Amino acid sequence: MLIKIFFLIFSLIVFYGFYLYYKIDQSIKGKVWRFPTSIYGRIVNLEPGNLYSQKEILSILKGTMYKKVETVMLPGEYSVKDNTIDFIRRSFDFPDIKEGEFHTRLFFKNDFLTEIKNIENNRNFSFFRLEPKLITMLKSPEKEKRIFISRSIYPEILVKTLLAIEDRYFYEHDGINISSIGRAFLVNIMAGRAIQGGSTLTQQLVKNLFLTNTRSILRKINEMYMALILDCFYSKDKILELYLNEVYLGQDGDEQIRGFPLASIYYFGRPIDELSLEQYALLVGMVKGASLYSPWTNPISALKRRNLVLFSLYNQKYITKKIYENLSKRALNVQLKGNIISPYPSFVQLVHAELKKKIKTKIENISGIKIFTTLDSISQNAVEKAVKIEIPKLKKEKKLKDLEVAMIVLDRFTGEIQALIGSASPKFDGYNRALKARRSIGSLSKPITYLTALSEPNKYHLNTWISDTPISIKLDNGEYWIPKNNNYHFSGKVMLLDALIHSINIPTVNLSLDLGFKKLVNTWLHLGVSKNQLTPFPSISLGAINLTPIEIAQVFQIIGSGGYKSLLSSVRSVVSDDGKILYQTLPQSKHIVSSEASYLILYAMQQVVQNGTAKSLGKNFSRFSLAGKTGTTNNLVDNWFVGIDGKKIVITWIGRDNNKTTKLYSSSGAMKIYKKYLEYEHPIPLILKRPKNINIFYINKIGQLFCEKNNEHKRVLPIWSIHNKKICDYKKELEYRELKTKKNFLFWFRDLFS
Repeated sequence: MLIKIFFLIFSLIVFYGFYLYYKIDQSIKGKVWRFPTSIYGRIVNLEPGNLYSQKEILSILKGTMYKKVETVMLPGEYSVKDNTIDFIRRSFDFPDIKEGEFHTRLFFKNDFLTEIKNIENNRNFSFFRLEPKLITMLKSPEKEKRIFISRSIYPEILVKTLLAIEDRYFYEHDGINISSIGRAFLVNIMAGRAIQGGSTLTQQLVKNLFLTNTRSILRKINEMYMALILDCFYSKDKILELYLNEVYLGQDGDEQIRGFPLASIYYFGRPIDELSLEQYALLVGMVKGASLYSPWTNPISALKRRNLVLFSLYNQKYITKKIYENLSKRALNVQLKGNIISPYPSFVQLVHAELKKKIKTKIENISGIKIFTTLDSISQNAVEKAVKIEIPKLKKEKKLKDLEVAMIVLDRFTGEIQALIGSASPKFDGYNRALKARRSIGSLSKPITYLTALSEPNKYHLNTWISDTPISIKLDNGEYWIPKNNNYHFSGKVMLLDALIHSINIPTVNLSLDLGFKKLVNTWLHLGVSKNQLTPFPSISLGAINLTPIEIAQVFQIIGSGGYKSLLSSVRSVVSDDGKILYQTLPQSKHIVSSEASYLILYAMQQVVQNGTAKSLGKNFSRFSLAGKTGTTNNLVDNWFVGIDGKKIVITWIGRDNNKTTKLYSSSGAMKIYKKYLEYEHPIPLILKRPKNINIFYINKIGQLFCEKNNEHKRVLPIWSIHNKKICDYKKELEYRELKTKKNFLFWFRDLFS
């Protein structure tokens, strides 16, 4: 009977072992984890001749946590000398191909990238990419975040430190260490409570992957049995690989930071293979208790624990006493929480909205996909800093607690959105005003009115005179609309350019009447504004249109790019965990508006910054030839500013959700935030490329055109001529021909009578 019972129990244990093996094997051969969606910032493409300054590239390298050194030796390091930058770019899986490490030297001259040299073979690159920054990870159903890397990539110094502290005999035991279990059992018996564990790394892995944290004898037996099975059927390196990617190392809100690779990014901002020994010691020390030894919440305990790990390495003769003493004196030097992987909720909402249109499957349901976006973390940080500084000032100055803001930064040629916030609290994941707040645009509509006029070069030019006298317009309902100038002053008539520069209302209305509101509406439709947002009423000429900041961004992208429309985008590509491209955008543009009319509007907007409603901005940034336009609505409810430099367009809106007055005049709100933004994101000079049909003239006070400059006519003015030949050059040619004809006649006459 005893033998039968023994064989029955033995058989049950064996069969249970087969069940556990099947469970383990199915998990490991399948997908052990569901990985969260990783969102990356923009991939910076470099070519000789790019308008990138040395300072900009240094900012990009610092943003991706490259380390400045005297002599570059390892990936992730850079050095600066004169007009060059030396660095070793890290290997990276780009959407199309994996690229290895490259030792590279960049040469700069006058804010231009002139040469890209491969130091290893002394050849030049015609095209080179910088790896993007991991900006955030979307929440996973399991509320766990991790980055998986294979065992071969882990640095041996980390593995040795981990085994020295957690499982010294890992490569010798069979999954469980009997002596460690016995020692822990005796210590716990003597103490009367559980104060020491005897678990191996294999047991810890089993507990994390397959069991709960419930303390019981049955669970411990299960843990030991599964550890034996795991060790029997899988290599030590495979077990170690699983452990290194699974171990719990902290908390990000309600989500767990799992694995050394992600912990390395969170705490130090650098890949796991670029850390120093004392940094590895901190991470290994946290294995014992990530909350207890968190460098964010318990820095003193974390420092003591790290030094204890270093001391253990010294005792085991892995390091010398001198190295131990030097390393134990170093500060933790961890990144601030949220400094590296920082949520950009407003931008991520835009990414979600774009992908919802392009990909039918919800991205949260696809494990481990990588989304490569257009986000420029430097621009994003500049926007957030500007808002953080200026909005509290404006709230205090105007005695308002509920001022809100939205900002969008986009590439003026490609339409790629590089930064976006939809709230005065940029880290708050809530109502996104940049995408959803439909507000009256006020004077931001005026450039479109003048664009409509200047698209008719036979009738309108920048020197065309427009009436500036009081006007009243009878509406269909019998009432009269009586617009006024902001200063209640009427000059009789004003030049078209000056009317736009100083944002004068009455000339704009008169111009709209002359054009016809149907033409004005058609221009708005042509620029992509929805028909249901437009009404053919006279007030449309002064901004009685409700648009979102993102819609305004699309309109000014067309003007800013010389009339070429590029659909606004936030996503470049989406790649599955096996490297397949699920979605990809390619830069495309369509010629929507005449290049000549767009050029003239941009020129006028430059004059707005130099001499008009935004001249205070021009004083601070005079050498950049910025273009801009202020926008303020009735009763000072909405305050806008559009700023354009050589690369970027920035849309800024300030208002209140209850539609009450902000008390902010044209240049007192949104433009101040833009100005502060430019202090952190230095602009590129806006050098306008003149279309072939644009002629440059000089004008006098009454608007007459001259080809030569003198004291009476020294103001420069571009004019769109419908003739291909430059007018001034043509006049000079006619004068030359006339003179030559006269000379020839005189010589003929002299010869006749000689």
